Amino acid sequence: MTGMPTRAGMTLNYGLPLVVLIAGASPYLASPSAYQLLVFACLSTHFVKRLLESWFLHKYSGSMSPLAAVAISFFYSLTTFFPAYFNRGPVGDIDPLVYAGLGVFFIGETMNFVHHKILADLRQTRMVYLIPRGGLFDLVACPHYLFELISWFGLCLIFRHFSMFLFFSLMVLYLLVRSLQTLTWYRERFPDFPPDRRAIFPFIL
Repeated sequence: MTGMPTRAGMTLNYGLPLVVLIAGASPYLASPSAYQLLVFACLSTHFVKRLLESWFLHKYSGSMSPLAAVAISFFYSLTTFFPAYFNRGPVGDIDPLVYAGLGVFFIGETMNFVHHKILADLRQTRMVYLIPRGGLFDLVACPHYLFELISWFGLCLIFRHFSMFLFFSLMVLYLLVRSLQTLTWYRERFPDFPPDRRAIFPFIL
């Protein structure tokens, strides 16, 4: 199967979930409660951020499988549709745990961007792969995945519904597999890759 431009694939990955989110939340967007608005705003922030990073930050040198793009966009769309849909009813209210979740979400989103910026800066002048250094890259191969999981954990604290915990669990599994694949790739490509660097969780895995 012919590959598609990676930027186009990433646009599908993060753009379609935004459309699905708006469609799922449409019944209450005209006059949302504070809690409904907060859940919608956090999910929107995550996918708008990833979309903007795909357009203006990341440097791409290869292509993307159309099948992978469709599968990922479908999965991410489920992570927005179900919270948007179930948020139509009184799932929760703003309480101290929601504030804690907001803090966790903000940390995850901010540090995810910081580590994406480190990766982008590595390819600023030449489109070659280098060993990332700085931030948590000195400890793990994929700190950007780690902080994405932290963002989703923050969303779990905000939107305490079974669907969110289910998708968080699947996200952990998905990013764990991808981080292990990335670590293997680094070790095969770079003989001097630090042997004590883990995949996603510092000092653990």
